[in-house]
Formats: sequence, structure tokens, C-alpha cells
Amino acid sequence: MFKKKFCAHRGVSALMPENTLPAFAASLALGADEIEFDVRLTRDNKLVVSHDHDVGRISNGTGLIHELSLDELLSLNIGVKQGWEVPFCTPEEVFEQFANKLTFNIHLKEHGEDGHLIKELAALTKRYDAYDHVYFAGSPNELAWMEKAAPEINRVAIQLPGDEIGIYEMAKTYHCSGVQFWLGMLDESLIAKLHNDGIWCNLFYADDAKNYQKYFDMGVDTLLTNRMDLAAAYRAASLR
Repeated sequence: MFKKKFCAHRGVSALMPENTLPAFAASLALGADEIEFDVRLTRDNKLVVSHDHDVGRISNGTGLIHELSLDELLSLNIGVKQGWEVPFCTPEEVFEQFANKLTFNIHLKEHGEDGHLIKELAALTKRYDAYDHVYFAGSPNELAWMEKAAPEINRVAIQLPGDEIGIYEMAKTYHCSGVQFWLGMLDESLIAKLHNDGIWCNLFYADDAKNYQKYFDMGVDTLLTNRMDLAAAYRAASLR
């Protein structure tokens, strides 16, 4: 049986409006094991799914997420660049439709006052009894808040270029269940070292069959991909 996993990065983000309910639904239909999405706080301290802090790249609006209310964000079209009509979504909507059908790789770039964002996501995880299908990913500052505000949720360390602490040390310091590599910041010996400590390994990212095979052969457990359609075809061919 094919055991390696695929995580649809922001949904089927190369073909559809990213971080939207339709993109996540397509990921599920294509057989994704996980979806990755990003969560930010609005002006009125509500949670919204968005990678960017500025709405300009993806929507028909302007402004910063933290300067706009949730209602204002939900009135925008974030499919305009692809000719779609689709709004922002909230984490609650994602949980409502997909909890326990897909694993959620939730990337946190902020924590909110006293860990508000993390606590709200932890409450959703509890409400939907999704502990086995949710993990939070982030860099050291957010990992520290995750451990403080929601120690019961699995944590995944992300090392960014320029971080002073290496990913192995980061994972051990913050008692992480996994790590998520950037391209060019991994090798087989590091993967083996992490595996020896029971820490799983994600990679951002791979978008074609050649690289899927390359990184799985190196020992990566889960590949983030923007092309879940190609990943589905690769998986089908591998199972023949």
C-alpha cells in the first residue's frame, strides 16, 4: 500500500483560488491526506483563512487583514484573479465541512493577544473531536505560544531562511511531533536523525512526479503540493 502522504497546499492552489472552501473540497475529491491553510486575525479579533496579511494580491479589495472586520473581508471576492466568485472563509467553516475527513496542517503566523488565535483553533479542534487530524505549524515564536496556549495539539516546526536555530533543535526545544522543511534545507541524514527521535518530516513543496519520487525516496513523510491533481495521478500510477 502507498503510505506516503500528500498535503494540498492552500487547497489545489495552482488551479483554483487558494485557501477557499472549493479548493479544499477539490483536495478531498482528489484524495489528499491533508490540507494546509493559514489563519489570521481580523480587526474585530475574529479568525479568517488567509496566507497574506494584505488582501490586494488575491482579492478585489485593498487593505490589511488586521485593519478589516470579518464582515468586510467576507464581502470581498478572492477568486477574481481566476474569474471565480468566492469569498474568504473562516476556520470554523473549514472544520464544519472537512473535520476528520482530512488532516489540517494549520500554519500560524501570529498568535493574538494572550494566544487568542491559538486558543480559538484549539476550541474548534475540541468541538469537532479532531485531535488526531489537526496540527499547528510555525516558527519559534509561534511554537512557544502553541506549547503554552494549546499543549494538547501536535506542533510542527518550520525553519525559515535566516532562523538562528536549526530545525532539529527547534523541534526538540518545543516538543514538536513533526517538522516542515523548506526546499534546499534538508538532507537524508537530517531526516533519518529526526525519524530516529520519532519526529515526522514534511516538505514544502513538490509539484511534479519526478520531485514527488525524489523526496519520498529521501524519506520525507508528507509532501506539500500545489498540484494535487498531479499528485493524485502519481499516486494512482504508483499503486498499479
